[in-house]
Amino acid sequence: MMLVGFVVAATIAAAVVFTIGSNANNKDRTQAFIAAESGRDVAVASLKSAITSTGLDCGSVAMSANSTTGTSPTYTYTIRSTNASARPAGWDAAGVTATCPTAATKWVVIRSTGTGANAAQTTIDAIYPWYHGPATTPSGTVAFFEGEFKATKSTYTGDLVIREDDYECNNGASGAIDGDLWVLRGGLTITDDCTVTGSIYARDTIEIKNKKFTVGGDVVSVAGQIKLNVNGVDIGGDVYAAGNIDTKNGKGKVNGSFKTHLAMVNHVSADWTKADGTTPVPVLTGEPTPVISPTLEQVFAATAWIELTASTTWSSAALPVYAPAAGTVCTTAELQAVLSAAGTRAVIDMTGCPAGGSGIKVSPGNVTVARDVVILVPASEKMDLELTGTISRPSGTTLAAGPQLLIVHLDPNGSDGRPPSCSSSALDKFTAGTTNNVRTLIYSACGIGSTMSLTMSGQLYMGSDGLHLNGGTFTCMPMSWAPTLPTISCGIKGTGGIFDPSNTVTRLDNLTYQSER
Repeated sequence: MMLVGFVVAATIAAAVVFTIGSNANNKDRTQAFIAAESGRDVAVASLKSAITSTGLDCGSVAMSANSTTGTSPTYTYTIRSTNASARPAGWDAAGVTATCPTAATKWVVIRSTGTGANAAQTTIDAIYPWYHGPATTPSGTVAFFEGEFKATKSTYTGDLVIREDDYECNNGASGAIDGDLWVLRGGLTITDDCTVTGSIYARDTIEIKNKKFTVGGDVVSVAGQIKLNVNGVDIGGDVYAAGNIDTKNGKGKVNGSFKTHLAMVNHVSADWTKADGTTPVPVLTGEPTPVISPTLEQVFAATAWIELTASTTWSSAALPVYAPAAGTVCTTAELQAVLSAAGTRAVIDMTGCPAGGSGIKVSPGNVTVARDVVILVPASEKMDLELTGTISRPSGTTLAAGPQLLIVHLDPNGSDGRPPSCSSSALDKFTAGTTNNVRTLIYSACGIGSTMSLTMSGQLYMGSDGLHLNGGTFTCMPMSWAPTLPTISCGIKGTGGIFDPSNTVTRLDNLTYQSER
């Protein structure tokens, strides 16, 4: 019995000694790991603290450093970067160099080694995305039309971006696109008099038939040809095509040059003059294919569909939400009570409101909007929007600084990065009057199948099918609902635009990948 007891006691003692030793080793390794992460965090702090309004001040970045002498455990770190688009595997991957991040940098890699007691060490490679570019990309965008959009005898103020398919310009003698026209994945056909005060950038063929064509800037087809087969062309800049430029039966003014990667076709030089009437207009053939900045694909990415769904966060503890369960908001009078009450911005949730044959009716009537308000219509019902009354803002407020009214018919699918594919029977209904003095955003995930005269300032954001404007003036204006909707701008280039070079941001984004050894 004594022998058995001795053996048991010796076994237990050995196990205890082993456990104590293991715990000591684990403690040393844990200390080393914590020290390594501390070095990583110091490197991150060094980078972030050196970011200024104009970019990174590399002179203020400690690209490598050690922990303070005398401390224990200790760390040492080194920062590297790469301009490659693909995420690197680690600190010593191909293309990763000891270079301070620049405007072209895509990834930052930090290697940090921590040393604990008894020389225990842990090394980590931490990889972070690096961004330098437009402050409003990708969620900042211009008025959005995923499907068809027409503006007949209408004036549209702001850059117009057609993301998918071809575009027909037919704004007539009394209308215009007051800005640039971008046709990202299609061509342009002129079916009535077409006036664009800025430039035109299209991927495919630009074709004018028997109508006046007036453009203040350049006309560029990045991958197609340009056909100016009409009398009455007035272009303030260059005509530049990847394919041929055909001017058969064409006559007019081009204040820049004809530039083509291929050839001029059916061109009569005497029929084309500069703006001051002088001739000839230079013809440059064999030119490189057009390269524009930003590229059409960059604009396509920057104007990606914004997903607003039932799970989108609009409110906070300090932001009142009005819904049928908490206070009815289905009738005109009930909407007016919320819209006209001064105070903090408010969310009106119309989920649960009765739907008629045309869907849930949103009809604020005659109202002075006293604060920023978003009205939400559930994705499960159609929207019947009536802005036929006088919608005004408080006296003494300007349109640009006054309240915002956002009317959002939610997207049923928030995971596909595009608007839903809807049948014609699912399109929203929209009726508008002529007196709306409040910045108004209309977001319709399916789209609005209406032809109407619309005079409004704000944002139009819709997919699948588009609004057909026939008369009136739509003026794009920047709008936002922070942090859900950062600023939605009205231009691609220039002051306040998505690619405004004076409105850039530099940042180190969140940790993407980390390995330890």
